[in-house]
Amino acid sequence: MGQRDLPLAAGSAHVKAFERAGWTCLKRRGNGKHFLLTKEESQYLLSIPDHKQVKRILIQKQIRLAGLTEAEYVAFFKG
Repeated sequence: MGQRDLPLAAGSAHVKAFERAGWTCLKRRGNGKHFLLTKEESQYLLSIPDHKQVKRILIQKQIRLAGLTEAEYVAFFKG
């Protein structure tokens, strides 16, 4: 699985996928331009832009920070 297999979708759809993976959406940063997600056992804070379509490279980076594989993420995305 590679970057091309990741879904092109709105930031809110990606937030829902990370929430299914156990992450919690804290708030939006800077006038609602980014969603911030946290998880107790993680030292990282994920930041997903509130765009109509989020670039795959950005989602790929957040997946790595979340400690997920791309296949796991796609499964969470499909719900």
